[in-house]
Amino acid sequence: MGRAYRVGETYRDTGSYRKSEDQFLRWIRGPLDSGIRNTGGIRDIGADHSDSPAALVLVSNDKGVSQHDDPWEDTLAVDSGYISYWGDAKEGNPYDDSDQNDKVVDAFDRAAAGRREEVPPVLVFRKPESGVVQFCGLCVPDYLEARPYRDDDGNRVPNYLFHFTILNTPEVPVEWLHSRARGGSNEAAPDEWETWTRTGEVHQWPTGVQREQNEGWVRRYEQAEIPVSEDFRQEAFERYGRACVITDIREEPVLDLAHVLPRSERPDLAEHSENVLVLNSLHHRAFDADLFTIDPEMRLRVSPAFDPGHPFLRETIVEREGEEVRLPPDASVRGEFLEELNGSLSWV
Repeated sequence: MGRAYRVGETYRDTGSYRKSEDQFLRWIRGPLDSGIRNTGGIRDIGADHSDSPAALVLVSNDKGVSQHDDPWEDTLAVDSGYISYWGDAKEGNPYDDSDQNDKVVDAFDRAAAGRREEVPPVLVFRKPESGVVQFCGLCVPDYLEARPYRDDDGNRVPNYLFHFTILNTPEVPVEWLHSRARGGSNEAAPDEWETWTRTGEVHQWPTGVQREQNEGWVRRYEQAEIPVSEDFRQEAFERYGRACVITDIREEPVLDLAHVLPRSERPDLAEHSENVLVLNSLHHRAFDADLFTIDPEMRLRVSPAFDPGHPFLRETIVEREGEEVRLPPDASVRGEFLEELNGSLSWV
């Protein structure tokens, strides 16, 4: 029987493919001229026939394993069949200017476009201790988002958060990775992978339950939530006249309480009256995605990369660059909060 990575099992990682006992770098390289680098995070296996990777290998370090711990924490919910994995971004290395991030984003773009046969398989490993990796499963793209984290110096750094579904296949033959690298062959591919590339059907680990990506199935991702009381929410809505400060939309079911400094990063400011705005849900999402911001002089600032196709977003955000956002008399936003937010945005 050929070598294979099995979900939940651990493998020796010596840091060198030249060592005979290595079951990670050496197995993946095998007969290939090159394998994956001995680096953290996102690694790729090159393909002879394509500029796109033959496969992507993602490694998540447990706390205390790496010499320099990442300031984020991946979600490796193997028993529930999903993984959330932070991209490669650091202060001075923007998330949207990272070659490794681009390779993962490209896989998501191809999957979203229905070109599943062009998507590289994604193998996820965790590193529970030095010298060991544990296989978490063969994954396919679900969705991605741009979210910030705070680094060790307190900088707010935007990054990608990639969400994957683990396919219901207990093992991945290493021979398949080699075949893909040398000629793009999928002869040794697991059945679940072939089913997904052919039909888009996802049978999720560990139950095998089918999850259709486009049929309204609901995914559940559990993340820590910093609650805001209903009293605080209603008081804020009253101060803002129950209207969106950007569009004056007043239909309360589509209005949100938007935090300048996110609750997840600054729970101490979750109910600070000068750390919130009232926005409609669409503009709230654009604000949280750092597509626009407000400077301490309360002027709209728009990311140069924001080029919306919908006229409503263009008219209410892009074409109002530099305009003052007028707040009701009883409402105010603290300038230092806006300065802290904008200090983390590379385009401001």
